[in-house]
Amino acid sequence: MWELLLLATLLAVSLNDGVFIGVGKRGPVYLPLDRHIIITGPTRSGKTHFAKRLIKRSGLPALVLDWHNEYPWLRVDARWLKISIEKFDKKLLAEILGLALNLNEPSVYFLYRAIRRQPLHTLRDVVTALDDFLVTTRSEVEMKAAIARRLEYILDVFEGGRIPLEKLFSTKKKVSVDLSKLRLYEEKILVALFILASLYNYLFERGVAKGPERLLVIDEAQNIIYRGDVVKYLIFESAKYGLRVVLVSNEMPPQDLLVHSTHVITQPHYVYNLKIKRSAIIRNNKVEELWLI
Repeated sequence: MWELLLLATLLAVSLNDGVFIGVGKRGPVYLPLDRHIIITGPTRSGKTHFAKRLIKRSGLPALVLDWHNEYPWLRVDARWLKISIEKFDKKLLAEILGLALNLNEPSVYFLYRAIRRQPLHTLRDVVTALDDFLVTTRSEVEMKAAIARRLEYILDVFEGGRIPLEKLFSTKKKVSVDLSKLRLYEEKILVALFILASLYNYLFERGVAKGPERLLVIDEAQNIIYRGDVVKYLIFESAKYGLRVVLVSNEMPPQDLLVHSTHVITQPHYVYNLKIKRSAIIRNNKVEELWLI
């Protein structure tokens, strides 16, 4: 067994077919970086450890959305971030706020109407625009009050930041954004969505890339991937601009995400409905079992 592991390690150094991740029945197994990556497994099955190895071996700059303060690289407290919304499309901004605050579709549209012609720099400006928006019916009064109340709950976390997101996007280092210090679940969701959308805008302005240039690792990804088509759109479209999104989840993602990603399962579980006995990599409907290293 040790001879096999040594051989795999040596081959990993000499071959350039992707990131070496383990050994299968036919030898070393490499994970290509030509598409997004999904890492799935039950709790305590090694998902985080595998993601750390993947980040290190890829050699690419990486930004990690760290829910539990588990990633070892340069840590940035999410409360230190300065999140600007100036460049956000108003429809996208309304959608993101709606997803994070669990607003229904009429409320999202109401919010969009309130902000669509207003200059916005911070979330405080969103609240001001909402306050100034004239309403004519009782239902609109109630809707306006409900949205404002939910926004007020999360404003504090966005008003003390000093580190612009662009600094995280432009660095060549590996950086983890520590979300564990945020008290509310909605705050974590909103920061994660803002970072995803802001990074997409940043890369869009730079133009189409020839290959993978950066990783965005989203820990506990099950918390955001089911929150609407806008999330999947941002993930899908970011690939052409050199971003590879690594989704670390203990739940099986939606089918359309699986189709367009390479899927690694760290440990089999009956809920995944796959006939495998150990870790596996799934790509183009082909399943290959392996020992992760």
